[in-house]
Amino acid sequence: MPRTLRLPAALVAFALGAWIAAALLMRGMASMDGPGPVGSFLWLWIAMTAAMMLPSIVPAASLAASVGRSGGVFVTGYLALWVATGVLAFEAARGLMGTGRWLGAGAILAAAAYQLSPLKDACLRRCRSPLGVLVRRGAFAAGLEHGVVCLGCCWALMLALLALGIGSMFWMALVAAAIFIEKVTTFGTRAAPPVAFALLGAAVWIVL
Repeated sequence: MPRTLRLPAALVAFALGAWIAAALLMRGMASMDGPGPVGSFLWLWIAMTAAMMLPSIVPAASLAASVGRSGGVFVTGYLALWVATGVLAFEAARGLMGTGRWLGAGAILAAAAYQLSPLKDACLRRCRSPLGVLVRRGAFAAGLEHGVVCLGCCWALMLALLALGIGSMFWMALVAAAIFIEKVTTFGTRAAPPVAFALLGAAVWIVL
């Protein structure tokens, strides 16, 4: 395999493994009321974020390697940021569980509104163009900073996923697809409004 393809292939392989791990963890938590113990939730969160984020970071990791940074270390820094958000995600999931459909719908509507905000647009554009941070920072620090920017881009979509049901592979796949489209495809900067419209439909579906 050409050297330039090794890192993308490894990331895709790790992502596939993370999808399998997430499915198994969801099956184990299916009988639990709410998000379950914090430890179990954090393992699921790690698997979910790896599965959902690794495919969309392939271009940035490849760019890191092309400018003399370690792509693997860059990805480690990036994932470290997402892992660190696990406790906040747990508290959000616990707050949304058992509170009725309206609070969940409100969270999804907030996510839809954020999709249309200037902050979302700014974070998305920076997330799609990581060269600046790669020039300024070492690999791990660049990964952390890129993770912060992408968190600003994706946190609302992850909140919507928590509201829709963190134990659902269906919703997980749809949110992962939205993240990939926004961050990787050529029309990603124009994808936020359609995603916001889809979130609006999901909020209506929850309360019906």
